[in-house]
Amino acid sequence: MTDFDPITADGNNSKRRFAPLVERWKGAIKAATEHRKKEFDCVADEARRFFDGKASDFWEGMAKQASESTDQGFLAGSSLVPQFKISLNRMFDAVAMFGPALYHQNPTIAVTSRPSTGVSIDTFYAGNPQATQILDLIPALQSGQIQDPNVGFMVTQLQQQYDNAIRANQRRIDINNDHAILMQSLSNYYQNEGHKQDEARLAITEAIVTGLGLLEPILESSPAGGPRIPACRFISNKDFIIDPDACYWRDVTWIAVRRASPRNVVEQKFNLPPGSLKGKHASNTALTGENPRQKKRHGNGKVVNRSHEIVEYYDLFSKNGAGQNLQILENQKGLSPELELLGDFVYLAICPGCHYPLNLPDELPLVAPPEMVIGEDGLPMMPEMSAPPEPNPAALEATAWPAPFWDDVHTDGGWPICRLTFYENPGKTWPLSMAAPCIGEMKFINWCMSFLADGVAAGSKIYVACQKSAAENLKSQLVGGGGPFTTIELEAITGKNINEIISFLTAPTFNVDIWNMIAQVNDQIDKRLGLNELMYGSSSRQMRSAAEAQYRQSNINIRPDDMASRVEDWLSITAVREIQLLRWDGTYEDVQPIIGDIGARVFAEQIQTRSVSDVTREFHFRVEAGTARKPNKDTRIAQLNELSQYLLPTAQQAMSMGLPGPFNAFMEDLGRAMDIDPTRYMIDAEDQAMMQAQAMQQATMNQQAMQANEANAPAEAA
Repeated sequence: MTDFDPITADGNNSKRRFAPLVERWKGAIKAATEHRKKEFDCVADEARRFFDGKASDFWEGMAKQASESTDQGFLAGSSLVPQFKISLNRMFDAVAMFGPALYHQNPTIAVTSRPSTGVSIDTFYAGNPQATQILDLIPALQSGQIQDPNVGFMVTQLQQQYDNAIRANQRRIDINNDHAILMQSLSNYYQNEGHKQDEARLAITEAIVTGLGLLEPILESSPAGGPRIPACRFISNKDFIIDPDACYWRDVTWIAVRRASPRNVVEQKFNLPPGSLKGKHASNTALTGENPRQKKRHGNGKVVNRSHEIVEYYDLFSKNGAGQNLQILENQKGLSPELELLGDFVYLAICPGCHYPLNLPDELPLVAPPEMVIGEDGLPMMPEMSAPPEPNPAALEATAWPAPFWDDVHTDGGWPICRLTFYENPGKTWPLSMAAPCIGEMKFINWCMSFLADGVAAGSKIYVACQKSAAENLKSQLVGGGGPFTTIELEAITGKNINEIISFLTAPTFNVDIWNMIAQVNDQIDKRLGLNELMYGSSSRQMRSAAEAQYRQSNINIRPDDMASRVEDWLSITAVREIQLLRWDGTYEDVQPIIGDIGARVFAEQIQTRSVSDVTREFHFRVEAGTARKPNKDTRIAQLNELSQYLLPTAQQAMSMGLPGPFNAFMEDLGRAMDIDPTRYMIDAEDQAMMQAQAMQQATMNQQAMQANEANAPAEAA
């Protein structure tokens, strides 16, 4: 509990009572931003330059680093800057190769209820000694050694209790299975309707380049209204900051997402009076203390107010209170102790240019007004002053998370942000970019190639040396000549040999060792990024055997398979978050167009009455393996051909018994793999009936022929 200041915490009539809270969070956001720049942005920004950066971006960045460092390296004061600047954007290759392989199509979400293990009657009563003793008498009771009817009654009663528990458990399993089917239908519908592929590909690209991709689950509807759908939207990690005190993601106590929207949109979102945020533009000045006369900029450095009056704010999610537990600085005294009433899990919208949280204006009381008590005489009584204060429900609703994701702490921390990382950095909350191990090599290659280009340009020039007495004559003829051959006429009065008058100077050629060195460094970069030649479908040598080809193929799939597994885990988390959000804030009308009236009724009356934690504790959301990746059709066809040796004989027997399901399923998979319509080759009900009729007719004919042979056999013998 912080110090109480009556000037800033005297209730609804005080002005700027939340200003100390905003100042405290501004300090925390500033510290977190500086921590991100040191731990993450220093490498992520470099990696971005090797993805979509222009050649000038690379060299300007190198020059800036050289000017800020005492060890300037290649860009020291005496070094030359190449005229022809080259930037080999190797991270683009990584995105182009891994991106389509990791997310080729929207995945198939499988929702299953968690299994309930059955137990025997002995285990069921193992904790009850009296019941165990009675159950031990069952053999004697069955053999007739015990005739006491009371024992039989007690055994029957125990058996009935066990059967009732088994039936109740089976009923719960059946209900959960039906609920899982409904949630699976909803989840798979939202993958396509929410344009998951477009948003996820943006996050995957940023994860490959910088090391961290982010999706945010939101519940949205079309501008024209209608049913709302939960969807995941991409946010850049440049707009994401993390508690700088945490060493591991599980220890993070707060996160924030930077927003920038037109002023009228922000006022409408937080139900603020029109014009109340006019002039409350956020800028780097508010957090970094830059010259206020400079142009106002967003947190990412872009100038604000190009077309709208833009307001920048931070959506902040805390697991450790509204800010009363943050470090107290000298200029942040007077924090209201009533903030304790908001609990541990608090959402605040902090605008650096505003003295109150956007979702918690000064006029909103934190304490609920005392209830009026009527005495026996019918007159109102004074409330007891010793009663503990109760939180204002309106304040709790305004500062609540979009859904209680925090209860699902075991699913990536339970935050309203879904992270995708490929390489965690032990001891740090920010992940590692796959470009981090080879940043130096990529800089070196760009430096070498740029100066080599200058060298090629210089070496392509032809230098002509001639005596000064003939210079004007030769110069005019060389410049005016056309084509690869030029005739030069010399005046005979020179009286000298032509070799004494003119000669051609050749620039020295490059040493081939530099090309070998560049090739070796490029090879090291390829190994760091996983971009070897087999990824491009080529090989520098002929493989000697099928075993070698299979071995190399299995090795090349190690990294893509691991990355694909992480993407599938991440997509599974997004599916969980979407259903949790729908469970918390969805309605009958939101799901009725998707699962119909009966399914929507079950959703509203049963699923929404369960706790949000049941969505993850009772049900298992999982992306079916490989459904998001680009299918390898050649491999799939080879697998089906191998399977046909074992499946088709059994499928034929099943068809003869009126069960065409296995054969039709095989033809469906084969047709999908071969990009042909399998319906013409599948057996429908009419075909099955005709086959059965023919089989019965053939069986009848065979039986008649057998009977005729048996009747003719005695006559032939006689």
